[in-house]
Amino acid sequence: MRSPSTSGATAIGNARASSIVSRLDGISLQRVALCDRAAIKTLLLDPEQEQFAGDVDVVFDGLQNSRYPQFEHPLAIVAADKTVGFFILRERLALPLWAPKDAVTLHSFRVCRTLQGRGYGRAGMDLAISWVRRKRPRVKQLMLAVNIRNAAAKSAYLKAGFSDTGQILHGPIGDQNILTVRIPPGYG
Repeated sequence: MRSPSTSGATAIGNARASSIVSRLDGISLQRVALCDRAAIKTLLLDPEQEQFAGDVDVVFDGLQNSRYPQFEHPLAIVAADKTVGFFILRERLALPLWAPKDAVTLHSFRVCRTLQGRGYGRAGMDLAISWVRRKRPRVKQLMLAVNIRNAAAKSAYLKAGFSDTGQILHGPIGDQNILTVRIPPGYG
């Protein structure tokens, strides 16, 4: 990644060459390496959002010290060769205790505050579902935990097709709703 701009950081490498999953509108996912920490830190959030998405340094420290790095997938949302968002997908041994073994979970979702409201969050969620469908065809659901005080994020997830499981998780910064979206069969 290169220097940041008001519309996000320059994408990792060549977007076409390193895209994992792409949409017809050119928005794609790219792998994020530990050395990309500084570039992801340019995806600034408002302070009230930051508490829910997690401090980037804490997130990357967790990735660096992971017991199961092969089951944690940090990904950038890229549009027009600019990194606009970031999230992590976890599976198998890296799953949180609340997730069933046949799920993939989404964590630390963020879209740069100057780019919010442009559909990048929804595109990122759609691409996460596509990643699971393509890379883990036996997985039937993508799950996440959203803080009950983060009404805007919960609303966005519900609009993107997630549903509330009714489970409440007591987390370090408050209660969280567990949401899930079924992964339809098929490719892409």
